[in-house]
Amino acid sequence: MKKTIVVSFSGGRTSAFMCRVIQEYPQFTDMEKLFVFANTGKELEPTLEFVDRCDKEFKLNLIWLEAKVNPEMGVGTTYTITNYNNASRNGEPFEAVIKKYGLPSKQFPHCTRELKQRAIKAFLKDLDIDFMIAIGIRADERHRVNYKHDIWGENVIYPLADIAPVSSQFVIDWWKKQPFDLKLKTYEGNCDLCWKKSKRKRLTLLSEKPELAQWWNEMEFKYGEGKYLFDQREGISIAKQIKLSKKPFRKAVDESAPKAQLLIFEPKLDLEWACTCSSN
Repeated sequence: MKKTIVVSFSGGRTSAFMCRVIQEYPQFTDMEKLFVFANTGKELEPTLEFVDRCDKEFKLNLIWLEAKVNPEMGVGTTYTITNYNNASRNGEPFEAVIKKYGLPSKQFPHCTRELKQRAIKAFLKDLDIDFMIAIGIRADERHRVNYKHDIWGENVIYPLADIAPVSSQFVIDWWKKQPFDLKLKTYEGNCDLCWKKSKRKRLTLLSEKPELAQWWNEMEFKYGEGKYLFDQREGISIAKQIKLSKKPFRKAVDESAPKAQLLIFEPKLDLEWACTCSSN
């Protein structure tokens, strides 16, 4: 059986660049290629537009997946196949995960596991193929590399860390030379108000797009039982984050903007958790 390289396209610049590497590098010439995107329902619309454009421009034959959560305990997540037009845009898959497993947080990071990894794994199981999965982690974030992945075992490769090592700035510069780009600032990627983002990024987003808080606030109210929050680092509810976003603070910087100046690192504002959903 010919080995297939499965490319997990998160929807961001880095993983889109990885798609091109997989298509063009000689190491992958003799391998079957399968490109998949797992939609959480909380991506910003420009992310979905970018995914669709990459699919068409790069001829990826992209498979759009969404997690299908069985509410019965002990029955694992499967998947549904969708497309750009029919993809969830109101957090439906994400809420199904929350309803079954509770609010995700640093202590219980089940959102990536259920919405991305297990949906893709269930799809690949049905295909019954011999595969390696490619994940878009760059050389400048090598601390995130895990060669014995808890979901993929040893069937995982990191092309942008090992085969074609690149930095965030390299990827940003590469996209500036292309006829299209992701129409988001670098801190806007991932699910729109992802709890893994730094506090500074979340407050910046809330100050610029306060409407993003509605869904997340509703999830805390419906499923938090008055004691569980997305942000367990400081115990800050979405409602409190909205209030904090209206006070003076130094906003996050768009690293893709010309002459972007990075801020001095402040742990209380800039700490964030690694995520394979990254859309930077």
